[in-house]
Amino acid sequence: MNPGGRRESDPRAEALLARFTARFGATDGPVPVDAVACDLLGLFVMEHEDIEVSGLLIPDTRYVYLNAREARESKGRRRFTLAHEIGHWVCQCDEGRAESPEPIMCRPADLSAKVDTALEREANNFAASLLMPEGRVRDAAAGGMDVDAAAEHFGVSDIAMEWRYYNLRITDDRPQRP
Repeated sequence: MNPGGRRESDPRAEALLARFTARFGATDGPVPVDAVACDLLGLFVMEHEDIEVSGLLIPDTRYVYLNAREARESKGRRRFTLAHEIGHWVCQCDEGRAESPEPIMCRPADLSAKVDTALEREANNFAASLLMPEGRVRDAAAGGMDVDAAAEHFGVSDIAMEWRYYNLRITDDRPQRP
């Protein structure tokens, strides 16, 4: 984290995207997060109606479950949740930091004292860095793209882009929503 509580880009997300690009070619539109999860990392992604969390990673089987109701409500939220679960995989599982192959559930209300919220923040920062690569976001902003247009271009929610613009110091206006 840098001064002012702003988060810097996660170099692991940039490295993952570079690996994807080297293997499958560059993409002009939103980062193909499903292809990153499935084709590059070998994760199995499914939407499920009956889970009460936004996302769930089961490391020992490589399954990622996404809340189907939330996915229908917002494509941007679905993409961010999947990128967040990829963040858990890369940051905690691939790096050997997971203490056990226990499922990792993601929603603040579901976090117990056993779950380290720093890991959740790390996964969120990874997701933002993956879906909204710093260089591409800076280019979009320099080209005059406002938050709404950038959110559409990157396939994320407006609030996710507001935070990205703020964390990259493109704007000093701190988002009002979490």
